[in-house]
Amino acid sequence: MKGMVLKEFGQPLVLDELDDPKPGPGEVLVESKTNGLCATDLKVMAGLVKTAPTPLRLGHENAGVVLETGPDVDSVRPGDRVVVVSKKTCGQCRMCRNGHEEMCLNTSGRMGIEMDGGFGQLVAAPARNLVKVGPNVELPGASLIGGTLASPLHSIRMARVGLGETAVIFGLGGLGLHALQLLCHLGARVIGVDVQPEKLEKARELGASETINAATEDPVKAVMDMTDGVGAEVALEIVGGAAVPAVLQQCLDLLAPGGRMIILGYHYGQSFSIDPAQLVYKWIQIIASHNHSVQDVRDAASLVNDGKVKPVISEIAPMPEANEAIERLRAGDPIGRIVLEW
Repeated sequence: MKGMVLKEFGQPLVLDELDDPKPGPGEVLVESKTNGLCATDLKVMAGLVKTAPTPLRLGHENAGVVLETGPDVDSVRPGDRVVVVSKKTCGQCRMCRNGHEEMCLNTSGRMGIEMDGGFGQLVAAPARNLVKVGPNVELPGASLIGGTLASPLHSIRMARVGLGETAVIFGLGGLGLHALQLLCHLGARVIGVDVQPEKLEKARELGASETINAATEDPVKAVMDMTDGVGAEVALEIVGGAAVPAVLQQCLDLLAPGGRMIILGYHYGQSFSIDPAQLVYKWIQIIASHNHSVQDVRDAASLVNDGKVKPVISEIAPMPEANEAIERLRAGDPIGRIVLEW
């Protein structure tokens, strides 16, 4: 098979000929069809994710078609279209038994990050990591279900966002535009914050009640004005990069008493000072999340199949042109996710 391989950190991917993987007991051979491209891929390529090895085939937002099943597999069959959940879990530890396999204590890693993922034409994955998609889901959109949708869904559930609450999203990229749709589906009033007018326009198209251009407006003042001085119940940081510390402070400043701040974008090596009194006297909760459960992926797949959430794809590029697509992502221009297709 062919694969796009990261051979050295800081270097472009290389198209290479590789051995075909074989499914073992409880595993399934999947023909990789589509992969979402996200900021985590940039962090892995830069060597910021210290658990990532080289050589490595990236691709942790992967969808494809079942080709072959190994022994002891009866949950899927050849021809099924599936999302591949990237994190391999033990299914036996306390966290897994309690329904939190995203926090597995004995995980062997994530496909596309600590081990080979969907940037190869074939992937051998545990059957427990596969979620079948419905007939109304196209494979390019399916590749976004296992990360771009499931990760914000998990964090929004942790924050227990309720009907009628105001939620402010900082960062309207791939994760942000999908988080927006999930919050709208829950009946929240969503305020989108970004510096790109095109992304703000897309946010309004997808259901944002209001938008704020952080390049020309003070988000804290704007949100306080929009909420009659009360503030928002929920604030989500999904910007990533150098802006994270400043955005986290803005999130804290605009929250209403009892508000929840969700950290989902983040960046490595940053520090952020918090005044504990601000948390205590405003009853603020901080929620941090970087992964999701298989059930989150199943639920996200149902939302897409039922037309309640729409995958936002900026472009579909051929996998051999991954390096060019990565440069476009690095420039920060895409509205939605870039999807790579074999």
